[in-house]
Amino acid sequence: MTEFEPKEKFKHLAKIGPNVLQCIACGDCREQTDYTADPPKWGVCVAKEHTSGFEPYFARGKMQIIRSLWQGKLDLSKEMAEVIYQCPTCNACSEACAYDMDNVAMYEALRAELVDAGCGLEAHIPMNKAMVELLNPYERDNRLKAKWLEKLDFKVKDANTEQTENLYFVGCTAALTPDIENVAINSAKIFNKLGIDFSVFGEQEVCCGSVGMRTGDLKAFNSVATKNYEMFKRSGVKSIITSCAGCYRTLKKDYADYMEELGITVYHTIEFLAKYIKENNVELKNSGLKTTYHDPCHTGRHMGLYDEPREILSKISNLTEMKTIKQAAKCCGAGGGVRKGFAELSIDIAKSRIQEAEETGAEYLVSICPFCYRNLADAIEALGSNLKMVDLTELIIQALE
Repeated sequence: MTEFEPKEKFKHLAKIGPNVLQCIACGDCREQTDYTADPPKWGVCVAKEHTSGFEPYFARGKMQIIRSLWQGKLDLSKEMAEVIYQCPTCNACSEACAYDMDNVAMYEALRAELVDAGCGLEAHIPMNKAMVELLNPYERDNRLKAKWLEKLDFKVKDANTEQTENLYFVGCTAALTPDIENVAINSAKIFNKLGIDFSVFGEQEVCCGSVGMRTGDLKAFNSVATKNYEMFKRSGVKSIITSCAGCYRTLKKDYADYMEELGITVYHTIEFLAKYIKENNVELKNSGLKTTYHDPCHTGRHMGLYDEPREILSKISNLTEMKTIKQAAKCCGAGGGVRKGFAELSIDIAKSRIQEAEETGAEYLVSICPFCYRNLADAIEALGSNLKMVDLTELIIQALE
């Protein structure tokens, strides 16, 4: 057996194959830039920036760990997990890589190896257990996912019993977090105002499984993914619209085979609305608010959704960009299980993003991800910042009224 042949011991890394040895340790991933911008926009690995900065905390070190495991020079351990899980899997390192490697795919494969070996992060165990048993990672009664619907003055169709073209997949964070439920409420109001026929699963909505996939618990992920596949199939919907960046990435990319089989197209709410607004010449009022936009990693670097949010924001407000945007945007720090496993690190990363947003002179920090919303809002509070955190749907409903 050559060193390039898959090792049965590492079945998840084996799926990636020879790419696990592709890194040449050049170190460009320590700092990356978006050369398409004028002037170029620099971005830094946020894990490196907010930890000790030693090799294992940024891509080159993690790739060396993967190589050494593959070559039998290292063993999986809980100590290794403590380092590997301090990465929010934002994939900024991939943007800098001359070999165009999907670094996150390798980190997630390594995490799956750690979980299978009983070395996963302890903090993630109850989260993934709840996702399977309660159908959400917040360890809450899933019936609460329908509470936000009570705040609407119109009836939303039930996807379990009523046929519609579009399914609005709310996601656990917006459905179960009182401070963020306005993301769901405003999205539904926009659809209703524009006459878009849609339905929701309500209290029966199952977590997309993103947290399981990102933290390496593939057994938990597959459990909820299978449930969702059956529900989507029964519903007969042709489009799934979601306001959550994590759900969007998971449903569109990790469920790609399911979606192709079922003939379903997955949209982020903003992607769907941008298309609808353009095709139907919908008028939007400019509020004159000073805004700046935060690119969620799961809509941006993971999926390439950059222009649509900016097109809408530019129409309805005065948009000023931060120093690091699009491919070079700094992560909010919440993803990849970091918020759950290393809360202090997660907030520290978010604080640096808030400080960057403040430099624009904006009044409102806008994003299109409930998870980013939650972490950045907490950082605003921790810093005593005057910035106001909003989801783009909040500004769109105002622009329509």
